[in-house]
Amino acid sequence: MVNSQPERIVAIGDIHGCVHALEALLDVLDLRAGDTLVCLGDVIDQGRESRDVLDLLIHLGSRCRLVTIRGNHEEMLLAALESERAKESWLMCGGVSTLNSYRFGADIDVIPPAHLDFIAGTQDYFETDNYLFTHANYLPDAPPQEWPAYVLRWSLLEEPPPGPHFSGKPVVVGHTEQRDGEVLDLGYVKCIDTACYNYGWLTALDLPSGEIRQASRWGALRESPHEPKPQQLPREICVE
Repeated sequence: MVNSQPERIVAIGDIHGCVHALEALLDVLDLRAGDTLVCLGDVIDQGRESRDVLDLLIHLGSRCRLVTIRGNHEEMLLAALESERAKESWLMCGGVSTLNSYRFGADIDVIPPAHLDFIAGTQDYFETDNYLFTHANYLPDAPPQEWPAYVLRWSLLEEPPPGPHFSGKPVVVGHTEQRDGEVLDLGYVKCIDTACYNYGWLTALDLPSGEIRQASRWGALRESPHEPKPQQLPREICVE
């Protein structure tokens, strides 16, 4: 279902358990009740404060409209609840850091029901009158409800890039790490995963203004975020 365009939308890239970066951005974003905050997925794993990130996001739901998209790391955690094999894969992909944020050496049963419910309530994509948001990638010739799970959560934004979406709406994604810390802007698609946990930045994209705010994993704001990169894709990309 298409949601009516709110007054302001702020998209935030892959948080990956970096609560200090998230707090720093929220301090300068000044979100209000009429605003929508779209988290593009992978809010957990890799960084050290996944528990605190989830607590903060749950609290934000009373301050503004919060939309949290499901990333591949949320998908792995939900699968880990059902399968020991899936749990082993999740632990190797950053899940250990998430469990340690609750208690060092803990097992998956340490995650409280409220946090699991929040993760289970994440959605595949978000669409407004003017924009499309999803975690990983998109199909340019199909409506978002027809995009497969692999495309939504695992597919990298790589050469050759998808063309513009047939709706004409720009697409905002995360997932494909921009390890130089710069937003990838192809005009019709923007990737704002700027590798926060990996010594990059957590990026917030303010729409419709296009203003970019960035913070490091330690909560230091980037004083002058660079302009988005020209139309090129990164040479070195991987699934994180």
